[in-house]
Amino acid sequence: MGGAIAQTATGPAAGPTPASSAVATTAAQQPAADAGYLLGADDEVKIAIFGQPDLSTTTRVKADGTVLLALIGAVRATGKSSTQLAQDIANGYANGGYLTKPSVSVEVSNYVSRFVTVLGNVPQAGNYPLDRSYTVASMLAKAGGSSKDGANAVILTPADGGGPVRISLADMSAGANRPLKPGDILFVPPAEKIYVYGQVQQAGAFSYAPGQSFRQALALAGGPTLAGSTKRIMVRRAGKEIQANLDDPVQPEDVLIIREKLF
Repeated sequence: MGGAIAQTATGPAAGPTPASSAVATTAAQQPAADAGYLLGADDEVKIAIFGQPDLSTTTRVKADGTVLLALIGAVRATGKSSTQLAQDIANGYANGGYLTKPSVSVEVSNYVSRFVTVLGNVPQAGNYPLDRSYTVASMLAKAGGSSKDGANAVILTPADGGGPVRISLADMSAGANRPLKPGDILFVPPAEKIYVYGQVQQAGAFSYAPGQSFRQALALAGGPTLAGSTKRIMVRRAGKEIQANLDDPVQPEDVLIIREKLF
């Protein structure tokens, strides 16, 4: 995924001048899309120096945290934003006496070191850079939210090795506001189902929603037929048959059976 461009803009580039005449550059305002992303090893950056195509380059941050540039050598990149790196590169060429008032831009062209993976039933699955602070809910929103076939929950697998955690998106206090860290994985499972069979207008499987009652589940199936009885409903749950009332709460994978009236 491409990134926004950070640029120092202090005037046209010039040829080599004495170090005493070098002028430090001033960074322009960082575009919002890239402002919070801190570079790390293997991130790819496109470095452009205005008027100096031979000095411009596309390179990756090395394992030691630096990028290698012509004339000035290694420049520390790890832990810096693209704005900060552009400023340091400009300072390197200016203070080294190579350029006067250099204009330098840095674009993160491939995010590798700091990202979160979003998978499952979302419109736009993939890797998303942590270019700012994200919570579970805000990152899922960036991926388009849970699709119509997705559950109203997400499974977070933390990068720190902790076990998977199921988070309900209906309850922000239960974890949807949890901050994400690089390497975290979010997975939206298929929507949980409830099943309604027997004397109903339209038998079948329907999406489960927290707080749903059997009365609401029956409504999804179009209600009972003229021959159907709602006085005593039977529910199959976890391999057992139980008697339930219409206003009792449904559980995921419940099977509601509407039986025929006894005349």
